[in-house]
Amino acid sequence: MNLRLKSNKHIKLIAGLSAALLLIVLLALTFAFKDWTRWDYQALDFLYRQAVEKGLGPELSPRIVYLTISDSTYKSFGKNILDRRDLTRVSDTLAEIGAGAVVYDIIFARPADPESDAAFARSLKNYGAAYLPVGLAFADNPQKFRWEEGKAFKLFKERYLQKPVEKGIARPFYATRALMQEDSLAASACNSGHISAYSDPDGVFRHALMLIKVDDKYFPALSLAVFLDYARVPFASILVKWGEHIIIPPVSGSLLEKEVRIPIDERGRAFIPFAQVWEKGFSRMEAHKLLELYGDENLRGNLTDYFEGNFVLITDIAVGASDLGQTPLESDAPLAAIHASLLNGMLRDTFYSKWTIREITFLVCFAGFSLFLAALPRSTWPLYFTVAAALIGFPALTWIEMTRFTLFPVITVMFSVFFIFFGLIIVLKTVAVKERAFIKGAFAKFLPAEVVDRLLEEPERLKLGGEEQTLTILFSDIVNFTAITEKSDPQSLVRLLNEYMTEMTAIILDCGGIIDKYQGDAIMAEFGAPLPMPDHADRAVTAGLRMQSRLCELQQVWKSQGLPEIMCRVGINTGSVIIGNMGSQQVFDYTVIGDAVNLASRLEGANKNYGTFLMISEFTLASLTPGRFKTRFLDNIKVKGKSQSVKVFEVSGWQDEADL
Repeated sequence: MNLRLKSNKHIKLIAGLSAALLLIVLLALTFAFKDWTRWDYQALDFLYRQAVEKGLGPELSPRIVYLTISDSTYKSFGKNILDRRDLTRVSDTLAEIGAGAVVYDIIFARPADPESDAAFARSLKNYGAAYLPVGLAFADNPQKFRWEEGKAFKLFKERYLQKPVEKGIARPFYATRALMQEDSLAASACNSGHISAYSDPDGVFRHALMLIKVDDKYFPALSLAVFLDYARVPFASILVKWGEHIIIPPVSGSLLEKEVRIPIDERGRAFIPFAQVWEKGFSRMEAHKLLELYGDENLRGNLTDYFEGNFVLITDIAVGASDLGQTPLESDAPLAAIHASLLNGMLRDTFYSKWTIREITFLVCFAGFSLFLAALPRSTWPLYFTVAAALIGFPALTWIEMTRFTLFPVITVMFSVFFIFFGLIIVLKTVAVKERAFIKGAFAKFLPAEVVDRLLEEPERLKLGGEEQTLTILFSDIVNFTAITEKSDPQSLVRLLNEYMTEMTAIILDCGGIIDKYQGDAIMAEFGAPLPMPDHADRAVTAGLRMQSRLCELQQVWKSQGLPEIMCRVGINTGSVIIGNMGSQQVFDYTVIGDAVNLASRLEGANKNYGTFLMISEFTLASLTPGRFKTRFLDNIKVKGKSQSVKVFEVSGWQDEADL
């Protein structure tokens, strides 16, 4: 794995791109994903079911009992409607066996016959801890409540609506109208709360509205009203920190040893802590069974053990009468489970909190920074490894948090991470493709294939601007080219020159050199760049010898074709030069400049003074592998611009024929 860093140019690009992608994600989290997505909740539903099945969900309180009115109950009573005389018997029986609070999940909106209504109302009043709910229609934005005449509405306004202590910015739901209990029954209940169910956009009942605003006051959920009475905490004493918690404090005279916290969002929604599926949930008995068992004196003691001091939730689950809905645990459950689960959560002080937007933002920023760091190496493997770690780590974190009763928006966070990841990958791949195309287009004809491949891996070596390196420069020029042009027709001359250039270029590239430029019939090449070559001097001299050797072979061919026999002179020098992309941002050449370049050019021309065809400087000789080449001293020559003369040598071949 290549962990060397990309070029500064690429690092700046990655930094800017990462910041831009992260900003887009944070803006989306702030505005578009303020409410968690359905995919977040559906992923959590799956993990929630697993946690409950493994016994890692909320514990069931033994103090909650369902008393159900089923199809069998209607059949036992011999009626197809809920007769309030039968309910009176049920209420009186519960009182006899010492049940605790009796909570009806039923709205008796219309009067029945006066006698049965009066008897049922009297039973409820005598019970003293009977709760009758109210159904509320609600809206997202502030609206006036539609008040009606009647004792139920008067009680609702004067007794049940109150103001808690509030902190934070609230965006509650507003009640628009109500379905009340029949007046005489409403007056007989000890307290009330709403049973208005709230479903998420995908139709699943995951959240409950703990408070609904009615004009300038609030009405609590039925389960909250029941628990406050049980705990002996006045509604006005609770602290509602919108977007955080409802805090039920252990006020003076309360049964609470510590405060109970119900996590809510700014709308007053709490995640419902379902403890089990309906069939495996709280203790349950059918209403007609209660009466049958109570009629048997030998079994009454069992009823006392079953109901005494417990919260009894009476609900109608008969076909056609029951409110059914999808919950995170099952697709078709009686919605009475919502009230029981909320009450259980308060009794157990067990609710699910959610990651705050601040925590999510911090994690996404950390993930974005990690992706930025992973994108810096030249290899893309760290980037893929990081996103793979996120792919494994975030679901694992979600599960761990679930078992700690904390909800984590895994899909939103993973989407954020993948958005940044794919943004980086797409841009980096696009830049890489463009760079590869540029390098191949610009250098494939002038560089050896292996050098081009290395440049594709390290494109930063082609940055605009130069750097100082020690290289070996080769100049070659055709002898008496001007005279040859005067004696040759243009077409033959071009064909001859192209064949010469092709053959010489192939040798230079094969020896690891790069073609810097063609100047008429002259070739300028350098060895040791753009990739380091410790033996660049050997390579340059080898190229010069092979050029002369190949030229001898070509002369025989050209002679047979009636073409001029051309010869070339080669000058080679080694020294410090500035190499890099020289020019403008739009147009530039990869070239070298410096005194060492000028000396190589002058050595090529100096060959004619000594009748030689391959001349090197003392600096190149010092860089050659000792004993590899046949060399002889020629002279000390004075070079323009230099205060000291330079020793020059002719190279006539290799010492060992194996180098040929």
